[in-house]
Amino acid sequence: MKFEKGNRANPNGRPRGVRNRLAGTVFADVLEFWNEAVKEGSTLTKGKAALLSMWRTRPHEFVRCVFAIMPKEFVVETIASELADDELERMIQMLRERALARDERDLIEVKLVSDATH
Repeated sequence: MKFEKGNRANPNGRPRGVRNRLAGTVFADVLEFWNEAVKEGSTLTKGKAALLSMWRTRPHEFVRCVFAIMPKEFVVETIASELADDELERMIQMLRERALARDERDLIEVKLVSDATH
């Protein structure tokens, strides 16, 4: 039997948050195991022990594993992202003025050195 366009088998769909709830439960279980001590009284956790073992026996897989869990993109936030447009414009203008003043100072120094050597 073929469904007509726009028809869904479950008109209510999957309840919101079910997938996130399952993932959250799995991550909580993994984190609990990860943070358990290797043996009672030890400061070495099972997670760290697993990483050390992998690093020693399969360093290439260790590196692959580390990069697999790293975010694909890094979001860099600066104070500039919190500034209003007019504040940002003032800051840019101030930096331009400082750069120009520094360039003029450098030119004067170069001219003075050049005059002194001739």
